[in-house]
Parts: sequence; C-alpha cells; structure tokens
Amino acid sequence: MRIVFAGTQSVGKTTLVEDLHAACPVFRVEEEPIRAVARATGEPPPAIPTRRAERRLVAYGLERLAATRPGDHVLFDRSPLDAFAHAILSMEVGGEIDPAFLAELRPRVREALANADLVVFVPLEDNVGNRNDGFRYLDESNRRRVDGILKDLLLPSGRLVLAPVITVRGDRSTRVDQVRTSIADA
Repeated sequence: MRIVFAGTQSVGKTTLVEDLHAACPVFRVEEEPIRAVARATGEPPPAIPTRRAERRLVAYGLERLAATRPGDHVLFDRSPLDAFAHAILSMEVGGEIDPAFLAELRPRVREALANADLVVFVPLEDNVGNRNDGFRYLDESNRRRVDGILKDLLLPSGRLVLAPVITVRGDRSTRVDQVRTSIADA
C-alpha cells in the first residue's frame, strides 16, 4: 500500500510516519520532498514558494510516486499535493505564482496522486505548536490557510485525489491506530 501524508507545517506528519513505520516495518519511508530536493540541489527552500521551487517539488514527488507499483509498501511524508497547496498560498499573498502556473501544475499533481492507495490528512490542531526545524516559513495564520487549502483540495469535488482520504486526529497512538485500521480495511 502506497500511503501519502498531507498537512500543513508542524502538525505531526513526520512523527506519524515514523510511528507507523515502527508499528509496520514492512513499509519503507520516502523522505519529505523539501528536504530531499534541498539536499540534492544544495539550495535551501525559498522563503516564499517560487515557480522554480514548486516545479522541482512536484517533479520530485511525481517521480517518487510513479516509481512505485501497486503492492509496494511505502509511506510518503508529503507529496505534490502539499507543494500545490503552498503554491496557492504563495499566489494569494502576492508571490510569483499565478493561476496559469497552478493550471500547469494541477495535472502533474493529479498524475502523482494517481499512484497513491491512501491519503492521510493530518489537520492542524490547537494543541500542536509550530516548531522551527529549519524548513518552516509559515506564521500561524498562513499555517491555518494551508490547512484550509489542503482540506479543499482533498474534497472529491477537487478531483485531484482518487484514493480514499482519511483524516487522523488525537494522540500519536490513536493516529497510528486510525491509519492501521484503514490499511486493514483496504
């Protein structure tokens, strides 16, 4: 099963991926794209998403997801969906992203997500703070906006995700149990 995790910054996606991997070691973990791309290029991510940066993130995520096959056991810490949400925010706050660029990215995001068997949305919760780990750039209001953008993109009407989508809430073990139940039900 190929599982994609989505959510704004500092909501516990990586922690959930690590916890799930510990509980289900048959899965391998795909690193968060922003870290992998930064390491590969030697360039830190921009403070505000740019066309170049978002193209790289979407291309990387598409490549990694497309390299999998049904029956693979992979946990993807983020995907092109997250990059797309951040691009939308960049457009809204006056960055260089525009509607034409989003229209260019959209089919690639859909193509990447066509390789997912399950999407796990980790929403923003009041008791989870914004921890700086060197890759964070959003303030609280923008974190909330990205959370809302992702919620909208994950709706069936958004037509980006064909796989089942679950939203996990609660403490760490509860979230792991929710994902494990979805895996068992698949």
